[in-house]
Amino acid sequence: MPTQRKIETVHELTEKLSRAQLVVVADYRGDGRGMSVADMTELRRKLREHGGEVVVAKNTLLKIAANHTGREALDSLLSGPTAVTFAYDDAGKVAKALLDYLKSGNKSFTVRGALLGKTLLPADALEQVTKLPSREQALAQVVGGIAAPVSGVVGVLNAAISNVLYVLQARIDQLQPQNS
Repeated sequence: MPTQRKIETVHELTEKLSRAQLVVVADYRGDGRGMSVADMTELRRKLREHGGEVVVAKNTLLKIAANHTGREALDSLLSGPTAVTFAYDDAGKVAKALLDYLKSGNKSFTVRGALLGKTLLPADALEQVTKLPSREQALAQVVGGIAAPVSGVVGVLNAAISNVLYVLQARIDQLQPQNS
């Protein structure tokens, strides 16, 4: 029988998973000692600056939440002590902040893999995620791609209307008596 606390935790994890663009699964006790409270606090602060957060959660509760959101691919990454990083706004910036933290020398935090949307990524693919355009850049590219053909159509229509007007003006000039 699930406790009320577990039900609430599954609800929170489901909500976080459904909002996240990127989910990074890691072992936070990679070297056997585990992360200190100060290290975890520092990591949380860095991720929060970029619209991300890290949560330590039970694997069984994460699996239930992943199944509720259609992200069952996470199941293969959930074994042992698990910390999950959620990127809500800009997946590239959160991935970069996480990689910068890992490069700072902390061996306690070991990435197992990630989920970009619903696509499972290996741990070494996090570097490629940092190269993704931000949401604003992606939207600008989409709008630019849509606007270019539309402006071309407007130009063609404008030229066609101008040609019709020139022909009409020439006919009017023909029909008017010449004043000499």
